[in-house]
Amino acid sequence: MAADIQTGDLVRLRTTSGNAVAIVRGARLGRLVVERCDGKPQGPVVLRDVLEVYKSAGPPASGPDVEQLRPSAQLRLLP
Repeated sequence: MAADIQTGDLVRLRTTSGNAVAIVRGARLGRLVVERCDGKPQGPVVLRDVLEVYKSAGPPASGPDVEQLRPSAQLRLLP
């Protein structure tokens, strides 16, 4: 599972006070360095405390080309 978690992934953690959501900032000595989204401090996280991993879906797929709209003679700017 450690190979699947990368920097920037969003994870749901099991903590002593319940569950928390955090962003992975790095890994060190087999533990994840995370920044919690609620602003509370969090020490290094053991992989068994990671409940879910959310990854970015990437940029949107390119759709059909859209023609750029141009002003027509029917449009006029109002002062």
